[in-house]
Amino acid sequence: MASQCALSGVGGGGQSDTRQMQRDDTLFLVGSYTDVSVLAHTPKGGQGEGIYSVALCSKTGRLTPLHTTHVGPNPAFIVRHPTLPHRLYATTECIVDDGELLTLELDRERGTMEVVARQSAMGKSTCYVNIEQQSASHMVLVNYWDAKLSTVPLTPDGTVGTPTEVLMQPGAAYVTTQQPTREEHWTYRQRWPHSHCCVTEPYTQQHMFVTDLGLDKVFAYTLDAAAGCLTPQGEVQLKKGRGPRHLVFHPTHQCAYVGNELESTVTVLRYNAPATAAAGSPYAVHDADDEGALLAHAQTLSTLPEEFRNEGFVTPLGVWKAASHSSEIRLHPNGRYLYVGNRGHDSICVLAIDDVDGSLSLVEIHPSGGRCPRNFNFDRTGRFLVVGNQDTNSLNTFSICAKSGRLSEVHTLELPSPNFVYAVPH
Repeated sequence: MASQCALSGVGGGGQSDTRQMQRDDTLFLVGSYTDVSVLAHTPKGGQGEGIYSVALCSKTGRLTPLHTTHVGPNPAFIVRHPTLPHRLYATTECIVDDGELLTLELDRERGTMEVVARQSAMGKSTCYVNIEQQSASHMVLVNYWDAKLSTVPLTPDGTVGTPTEVLMQPGAAYVTTQQPTREEHWTYRQRWPHSHCCVTEPYTQQHMFVTDLGLDKVFAYTLDAAAGCLTPQGEVQLKKGRGPRHLVFHPTHQCAYVGNELESTVTVLRYNAPATAAAGSPYAVHDADDEGALLAHAQTLSTLPEEFRNEGFVTPLGVWKAASHSSEIRLHPNGRYLYVGNRGHDSICVLAIDDVDGSLSLVEIHPSGGRCPRNFNFDRTGRFLVVGNQDTNSLNTFSICAKSGRLSEVHTLELPSPNFVYAVPH
């Protein structure tokens, strides 16, 4: 039987206007959903056509469409090579077949892209890419549906090789043996593991941390670049039912911030150096409430207003649902503010970061300008935030107050089913 994840496009052709990037513009690349039938969830927006290039004016925050790269299915996570400014990578999300890693060549001035290679991610619903920064010799791909981590080699010119290793989280073999449907996934979000992101800590750049929504855990690994494999170092158990989605480290405070999708909270975890936290054990198993844990719990705050009721329930059709779920979590470039999306409440939670210990305090919870703010990102100046509201087919630009971190909406651009918003480094 032919794969339901057949290509919807193979090149970089697409519609564009005559405008080119201006010197101070930020180039945003926005992934969109092209085939909802093969997703783990059912977005309510229109059908996208691939990856959209959009220019943001650094003076006004206005967005101008540049180009559409027709590619699928469901291009999602996008990242640039750390040293090659024209080389980009994107993933595809699909649960009926393995996702892919797309290699793209970018013309920055025109905002056009060409797909030059496709590589199987060897896992389903590929949702995150972490490129090893010190030598850029490997990247780790995170596959949500079957909780697989694929280690992929990179050549100096940015060419992608075949995965050298694929790890599956404990319990994820359920996907292979039981072949669950997405209806089962909706009802039982934590019946099996769901790895969601992979982030390298910035202090030594030796350890990668993987959040797993299904297990309520954060796993730690080191990368053996010579062998092209990950070595498990330990795990940290978070409170049951939180559903950790994405994690970001603060560049100077020794802590990480975790957005908890199912609970609509954000957790502050103190980072303890692995050599200390492991205490001589080859594999450290900790509870986040342990003081000496690799990631030790310091604080948890709701990202929703106190009066908003968000208890989970099962619908008459047997689908588990809460009124709102957390989405993306982003640290402002100045390190003073943290932003978390709320899908359902349709807002962006703005939190101030304490200068002394990195703890959080609420600044505001601001409407996102549309429904289901799945992803968002900052422009190159840090003056603007661009939010992708998936279910109402829009990109909404907000100015950011430098003194408080508060948001003010300044512009809206129609764009179908945005799922990922990436600001290409200047």
